[in-house]
Amino acid sequence: MSPRVTAIIVVHDGTGPTASPRAHDPADDQRHLRRTLDALAAQTRRPDNVIVVACATPEAELELVRRAVPDRIVTSNDRLSFGQAVAAGLRVAEPPTSDDDFLWLLAQDTAPEPEALARLVGSLEVSPSVAVAAPKNVDWPDGSTLVSFGQSMTPFGTTVELVENELDQGQHDTASDVLGAAPAGLLVRHRVWDEVGGFDPGLPTTDDGLDFSTRVRLAGHRVALVPDAVILTAGDGVAGPNRSTRAHARRRRARAARTAQLHRRLVYAPTAVVWLHWLSLVPLAVLRAVWRLLSKTPEFVGGELAAAFVTAFGGTKVLAGRKRLKNGKTVGWSSVQPLRLPFAEVRRRRRLSREAGQVVYTVERSELRFFSGGAAWVVLASALGGVIAFFNLLPATALQGGGLLPLSEQVPQLWQHIGYGWRDIGLGFVGAADPFSAVLAVLGSITFWEPSYALVLLWLLAFPLATLGAWFAATRLTERSGYRIFAAIVWTLAPTFLSSLADGRPAAVLVHLLLPWLFYVGAVVARSWASAGTASLLLAATVAAAPSLAPAMAVLWVLALILSRKAIVRVVWTIIPTAALFAPLLWQQGIVGGTWLRLLADPGVPILGPQPTGWQLALGFPAGDEGGWLAFGESLGLPAEVLHVLVPVLLAPLALLALAALFLRGSVRAAVLLFVGLLGLATAVGASHLMLTFVGSFNTSVWAGPALSLYWIGLVGAAVVGLDSLRRAGRAPAVVSALLLAAVAVPLVAAGALGTSVVQRTDGRTLPAYVAAAAAQEPRAGTLILTPQPDGGLAAQLVRGAGETLDRQSTIVSTDPVVEDDDLRLATLAGNLVSQSGYDLQAGLAENGIRFILVAPPATNRGESATTRSEELRVRAISALDGNAQLAHVGETGRGMLWRNDGEATTGPAPETAPLWSNIVLIGTGVVFLIALLLSIPTAASRRATESTPRTVGRRDRIRPERRRRRAKKPAVDATEVGVTAAGTQHPEPIEVAAEDLPDDRTVADAPDEDRTAEREEHPRG
Repeated sequence: MSPRVTAIIVVHDGTGPTASPRAHDPADDQRHLRRTLDALAAQTRRPDNVIVVACATPEAELELVRRAVPDRIVTSNDRLSFGQAVAAGLRVAEPPTSDDDFLWLLAQDTAPEPEALARLVGSLEVSPSVAVAAPKNVDWPDGSTLVSFGQSMTPFGTTVELVENELDQGQHDTASDVLGAAPAGLLVRHRVWDEVGGFDPGLPTTDDGLDFSTRVRLAGHRVALVPDAVILTAGDGVAGPNRSTRAHARRRRARAARTAQLHRRLVYAPTAVVWLHWLSLVPLAVLRAVWRLLSKTPEFVGGELAAAFVTAFGGTKVLAGRKRLKNGKTVGWSSVQPLRLPFAEVRRRRRLSREAGQVVYTVERSELRFFSGGAAWVVLASALGGVIAFFNLLPATALQGGGLLPLSEQVPQLWQHIGYGWRDIGLGFVGAADPFSAVLAVLGSITFWEPSYALVLLWLLAFPLATLGAWFAATRLTERSGYRIFAAIVWTLAPTFLSSLADGRPAAVLVHLLLPWLFYVGAVVARSWASAGTASLLLAATVAAAPSLAPAMAVLWVLALILSRKAIVRVVWTIIPTAALFAPLLWQQGIVGGTWLRLLADPGVPILGPQPTGWQLALGFPAGDEGGWLAFGESLGLPAEVLHVLVPVLLAPLALLALAALFLRGSVRAAVLLFVGLLGLATAVGASHLMLTFVGSFNTSVWAGPALSLYWIGLVGAAVVGLDSLRRAGRAPAVVSALLLAAVAVPLVAAGALGTSVVQRTDGRTLPAYVAAAAAQEPRAGTLILTPQPDGGLAAQLVRGAGETLDRQSTIVSTDPVVEDDDLRLATLAGNLVSQSGYDLQAGLAENGIRFILVAPPATNRGESATTRSEELRVRAISALDGNAQLAHVGETGRGMLWRNDGEATTGPAPETAPLWSNIVLIGTGVVFLIALLLSIPTAASRRATESTPRTVGRRDRIRPERRRRRAKKPAVDATEVGVTAAGTQHPEPIEVAAEDLPDDRTVADAPDEDRTAEREEHPRG
C-alpha cells in the first residue's frame, strides 16, 4: 500500500505564548508563511492531505492560506500551543488505516527543501521499527547553520541539544538513532501518535518534541534522524521556543525550559518518590535563584521561582502527563538509558561551548601598574602621613569629640539599633532608626572584639584609604600612572576631607572614602551585574552617611537611566538597596509625618559649626575658615586680608586645569565631570541653608562636607582628563597644582599637633566612671544631664545605661522642634531640680527611672568661651542640687558635677514592642542586600568579561570589541519571488471549519467528503 501523508501546518499571529508583541512584526509572519507554503507546494513528493490550523490569525495571513488551497482549514480564536493546534487539526483528519499513514508536523516558519518529505517517507518505509523521522533543522536565512539536529537528556533530565548553532558541513550526517528531536518537521506514524497520546499539553513550548519522542521510545519504537531531509526554521516560536535574542525572549525561554524540566521530572519519576521531588521544587528554586545571582544572571531569578510554583501547584497538569506516559509505555527506562548523555560528556560539551563562545577583542587591556607605576609607594607614604597626623590616637581604643562617640560594646547591640523598633533615647519611643546605623553596624562588626576600635582604625587609615580609592577611580580616566598619582594626592588633600577629620565627623569621612569607589564601579554599571551590585551597595552606604546627597544622586541616577539603553535594568537596580534601607524612615518622617526635608538631616551626633559663605564653599572649605589658615596665619603674623587672597591663588591652578579640559581632547568627559562638580557645589550651598538640627538652644545647618566631596570629585576628575589630553605637557602643571594644594592643606593636616582638632582618644565612656560601674548592675539606670546654655536656658537630656553611643543617635529626635508631653515633663523636672520649689522631685525621678544627675560644663560654640549667664546658671544649679536632701553628692568628675538619687527609682518606661510589619520590612531589607551582595561577588565569567573591556571609560579612541565571525553569509532566497502554488496546478476550494465547533471525537474525520475523495483520486499528490 502506498504511504499516505497528512501535513499539518500551524499558523500563529506571532503573539502567541512563545512570542512577544513588542518584538512582533506582522510582515515577518507573512513572509515566513508565504515561503513555507511555497516550499510545501514545491515538494517532489507532495502530501496527500494538507490541513492548516490558524490560531488567532489575521485576515491577510488567512488569505495566503486560502490561496494555497489546502484540504482543510481549522481556525481558532485562541492562541493554541503547537501541540494543541496539531490535536485540533487531527480532529478533521482521516483516521489511520495502516502503519503507513504518516503525520508531517509543520509550522508557518518551517520551510522544507524540495526533497525533504520524500526522504523522510523513505526512511520510515525502509525501517518499520522507526516511528518518528526527524529532519535537519537549519537557520532560516540561508540554511548554513544547524539549529537543531537531535536531542537528549542528562541523567537529571536537563535537555541537551545534540547539535546547535554549528556550521553545517555534513559532520553530523552519520547520526541515526536519538532519544528525541525538535517538533518542527517531524514525520510520525499516525498510529504511534494515537498510541502515545501526542504532545503533552503540560509542555506547550519547550521539550514537547523531546517528551513525545521519549514516550515513543518507551512504547518500543525508534526515533531516527534523516540528515538528507532539510527544513529551514525561522524560530518564530510556533513550533519550539522563540529564538529571539531580546532580553524578554531569553527570560521566557529560560522559564519555559525550567518549567518543562520540572514537569518531566515529576512525570517520569517513580510513584514512590514523586512526593520527594514535589517537596524539593521550591527549595531547589531558591538555591537556583541564589546560583543565578552568583552567576550574574538575575533576570532569570523570577523564572526559576515561577517555574517551581507553577509546576508544584498543578499549573502543568502532572497527573495527566503521568497517565499519558503509563498508557503508552511498554518497555522500561533502561531501553533509553544508552541514549542519555553521561555527565562527563555534558561537562565536555559545556567546556567546548564556553571556549567557542568567548569574545575576541581587538583592543588589549593595559596592565594596572599599581606597583610598577609607583602607586604602592604613594599609598605607603600616605599611610605614614596618616600615622604622623594622628599620632596621638595610636594607643586609643575609642574616640570622642565633635561627632564622635563610642559604639555599643557588643556587635548584637549594633544590629539591634537598625530598622524599626524601640529607640531607648530619652524616655524612649518606637520609631525608625537612621540608615547610618546600619553602616555603623557593618563598620563595628569588622572589629567585633571591640566595635569602637573601628572608628579609631577609620581615622588612622583614612589617608591611605582615600589615596587608594582615588587612584583606582583615576584608572577610569587615564592610563598614565603619573596622573593617577596626581588624582590620588589631590583627593587625599581635599580641604573638605581634612576638615571632616579635624571636626570629628565620621559620616563625612566615610562619604569621602566611598565616593571614589562609587565612581569606579558606577562608571561601568552598564557592563556587568557585578558592577551594578557593588555600586548599589556603595550608593546605599553613601546616601545613608550623607542623606543630603540624595537629591544629587537622584539626578545622576535619572540621567544614567536615560542613557542606559539595554542596561536599564542594571541601572534601575542600583537604587533599590538605598530605597529599602530608607523605607522605614521615609514612612515615618515623610509619608506619615510630612516632614520630607528632615530626611536630609545629618545622622549621628549634632555638631555646632560656623556658617560658610558661598565663596568659601566654592574653595572647598565647609567649615568656613579657609582650611584653618586664618588661625594658622595669625600665629605666623600674616594678616587675614593677605590670606583671603593667597588661599584662592593657591587653589587656582587646579580649577584652571579642570576648566581647560573643556577645550581639549576628551571635552565630553570633562563636561560630564564638571556637571557632577557643579551639582555637588549646588548641593553644598543648599545644605548650608537647611537649618534642620537642634543642639540645645542652637539650630545648626546640614554639614556641607559630603556635597563638597562630590564637588571635589568632579573638579579633580576634570583636571585629570585635561592633563591626560596634554600628555607629557601636563606634568609640570600637575606637579605645581599638587604642591600648592599641599600648602593649603598644612593647617588641617597638622590640626592634631596644633591642638585645633576636637578628636581625642577616650576610654569608651561618655558618662563618669561611677555611673558606668553602677550601670553594670542596673543596665537601664537613667542619668539626667543638665547643660547650661549661652542664652541662660538649660538643656536636659536623659541617658540610660553606661552612656550614649553613636549607633543609638536618631535624626527623628535631633530634628524635632515640637515639645511633646514627655519632653515637657522632663523639662519641668529639670527646671525644678535647679531651683527652689515645692515640686515633688522624688516622684519625678522615680517615675522616669533617674538614678543620677550630672551638671555638665556650659555649652559653647566652637572657638568660643562660656557666657556669663550660662556660668551663673551652672552655679545656681549646683547650689540647688547640693541643697536637696533627697540627693547624695558624688563630686566633681571629668564630665561635670554628679549627684546620686538614693530614693526609689524604676527602670523608666518599659520598652514597647515594635509592630509585626517592622520585622517583615527588616527581613525584606536583608533579602535585598543579600541579593546585592551576591551580585557583587565576582565570578570567573565576570572577571573574563571585565578583562575584555577597556579600563578607561568615555574615550573616543577606544576600539570597540568585535565578535569572532563563525561563518560566511550566503545570499538569502527571496521568498516573495516564488508563487503561492506550483504553476499549472488546480485545486478545489478548501473546507474551512472552526476549532471551537469540532466535537471531541472523530465524527468529522470519520465522514470524509466524497467529492474531495474523488478529487484526490483524480489529482493524486505526488
